[in-house]
Amino acid sequence: MKTSSAPVTLNELLRLALPVGTEYVGRAEQQTRVVKWAVVVNLPLSAELDIEADDLVLLSGEPLEANKLSTIELLAHAGVAAVISCGPLPEPVIAAARTLDLPLVILPSSSSLRQAHQSALTLITNRRAQTSLRAAQVRQHLAQLVAEGAGLEALVWAMADLTRKGVIVQDKRLAVSATWAHPALSTGWAAVLQTLSNPEHLPHGWSDRHLAASLRHIEHQTLPGGLTRVIMPIVVKGIARGYLSLVSSSEEFDVLDELVAEEGAEACALEMAKAKAVSQVTKQLRGEFIDALLAGRTSLKEVEQWAKQLGHDVSMPHAAITFGWDCENPPSLRRLETVLNGELGLGRIPALVRIDAEAGHVGAFILLESASSIKPARDLAGSIYSRATAEHPKAILRCGIGHPATSSSEWRTSYREAEQALEMAHQLNERQPVYFGDLSVYRLLFKMAEHPDLISFCTETLGALTAYDDQQHSSLLDTLEAFFAHHGNLSQTAEALFIHRNTLQYRLERIAEIAGIDLENPETRLALQLAIKAHRLLNSKVD
Repeated sequence: MKTSSAPVTLNELLRLALPVGTEYVGRAEQQTRVVKWAVVVNLPLSAELDIEADDLVLLSGEPLEANKLSTIELLAHAGVAAVISCGPLPEPVIAAARTLDLPLVILPSSSSLRQAHQSALTLITNRRAQTSLRAAQVRQHLAQLVAEGAGLEALVWAMADLTRKGVIVQDKRLAVSATWAHPALSTGWAAVLQTLSNPEHLPHGWSDRHLAASLRHIEHQTLPGGLTRVIMPIVVKGIARGYLSLVSSSEEFDVLDELVAEEGAEACALEMAKAKAVSQVTKQLRGEFIDALLAGRTSLKEVEQWAKQLGHDVSMPHAAITFGWDCENPPSLRRLETVLNGELGLGRIPALVRIDAEAGHVGAFILLESASSIKPARDLAGSIYSRATAEHPKAILRCGIGHPATSSSEWRTSYREAEQALEMAHQLNERQPVYFGDLSVYRLLFKMAEHPDLISFCTETLGALTAYDDQQHSSLLDTLEAFFAHHGNLSQTAEALFIHRNTLQYRLERIAEIAGIDLENPETRLALQLAIKAHRLLNSKVD
């Protein structure tokens, strides 16, 4: 006996009852048809058919061949909601169905027609039970992918296949970890990803990742460009470690979309937790490798074998780079390591990272394109500065970079240089990365920092200027430093100081007058430049 229940549409059957990979052949608007019952019909058709209008008919028995088009005609005239076949159909049959405006549903060849029938009836008579069953099927499917180590990309593809929506998995910083663009959205997908990388587009309060985890529910959002999304936090150990979004150009998200979002977030959480555990072990092994290399406890052959096991090529040029906080109540070194690894991951830059808790800094060896260019290390350091400032605006970060090392035997030297450059960055109060190769005379001045002759030299050379600046609240010393930094070029110096060239000329005349010096004299210029560097070193910690 047919059960009266809330009407079930063909679209709901396709999404909640029939197996993944089912193909629909018909007009999109026909999916809104109400399905009253599901009936299995054996071929060839018998004289008396127990079917009614709006039934879902599942064909069993012999294949529906092209010469049996009368079957399609009979079912179409009976007003059935749709016809289900297991496996592919001949093109003449499909063409006839289109002509007769009869929707076809083609199950994957490996599917069970009996199971499809049972699932359809369960949805028609007990929507809640079938929805729970579908949730269990989605959960099992995604969990299997996690168990197989398929990765986030495979999870995203599976969710896209289930929902026919665009899918995005982002980490806690909103960097995209995996994504799939629905063909209807592919043209503007880059803009979508850019939009969703802005924290302002997170649901209200979700910037607090503990709060997002405690809420742990789906949010529906309207996005720029007429798009909508459902978003679910990916929760690991009580904190949101990322976000899962399904994106559509329409406002229609059904129960399957929400099921996939919920179960998908759980699967992504498992994948992220597993990846984090693997990452922790890998980081520990890489740290031990660097410790052994810097301590000189291993031969070059052992170093190469160990590096090969870690999947890192030590035959290429590398540069050591070190980072350390320089403020009261600084963030932890783990936080700094996270910032560094996050930036490395974005740029896909091969590197080995370690935490030196005793020295109070995080060090790394960065792969270079060639031994003649330190640019990749400089660029990376600049990006890390920007990220660290954004995430920890009250903290001050220092950085030192060593010379390129052409072989692993030179890594120790590059690392010592990076540590010295980091120390110089602390001493000079330098807010930009300091490259050891740029320190030049500072390396000598640093060793003389406490010597009275250096203090005396600095006072004799710059004393009158510094006293004048203090009394008049002027910046003649800064003007002189900029003048030397631009190699005496008046136009470039004026542009850097945002002043008119005539104003610069006047200031230089005042400097010569107050200090009693001749700026045209090469010996005087050399003494002034040394004194400026010494003054900066001696006064770097004075705010």
